[in-house]
Amino acid sequence: MKTADFRSVIRLTDQEHWGYGIRAIERIWALEPRGCVVASLNGRVIGLTTTITYGKRRGWIGNVVVQRKYRGSGTGSALVQSAMGYLLGLRVKSIGLYSYPENKPMYERLGFRTETSFVQLSISRRTSSPVRAGTPPLRQILRLDKRIFGADRGRLLRHLFKDFPKGWTWTMKESKVMGFSVVKRYKDSSEIGPAVCESEVQDVIADLLESSVSLARTWPLEMSVPETNRAALDAADRLGFRIQRKGILMSLAGLDRIESHPAITAFGFLDKG
Repeated sequence: MKTADFRSVIRLTDQEHWGYGIRAIERIWALEPRGCVVASLNGRVIGLTTTITYGKRRGWIGNVVVQRKYRGSGTGSALVQSAMGYLLGLRVKSIGLYSYPENKPMYERLGFRTETSFVQLSISRRTSSPVRAGTPPLRQILRLDKRIFGADRGRLLRHLFKDFPKGWTWTMKESKVMGFSVVKRYKDSSEIGPAVCESEVQDVIADLLESSVSLARTWPLEMSVPETNRAALDAADRLGFRIQRKGILMSLAGLDRIESHPAITAFGFLDKG
């Protein structure tokens, strides 16, 4: 993908109602320019895949989208294989992605296995008053996230801090960061994630999520929670979130498995599909 493709990519993702703008595409491309690939036909963009690396510990396949009329043509598989080849060439220890059930067979054919499941939630109205937060303790947040996520997402989180400086909330105990959440704004929606909370006390998780809801500026507000995190799911239900659909986290067989730490409250998608 070249910068000249950005407008075509936005037209493609608009068909999926992802709400991407130039700023979002620029961020994704800046994080891994050689890992962003488009499929074209007669000079027209008909497909996209993006990747990101978290050091050598983990590679991730983000957006995978093909124009509807060309689905079933093998374009999606070719894009994913291109992403896999790029990440394997970097010798990452694991490769992961998020999928919805209808795409699971394709990923299984390409060698991916299911690790855990998640629930995509949505809320369409504000449930609390806006909060005012100061500057997030980014160093502590980066250390916490690396320990919980199992790989260094520092590049991504710094980019998110640059693009969404007012979209951060966090919880502390005795001057120590116990959890944090990022609220990302798109053209037609907002999304919570990444979000981490070490406390298993539902009220603490609920406070973190309620603060996140108050930071949303476009609606609906979405979040994707591991099904194993019952405390986060119960807290979200109390706040009025409703289930939209379910999905799975997958990793490439033959490499290290990817585990979802119990403290992960919401996944942070690079994509919206």
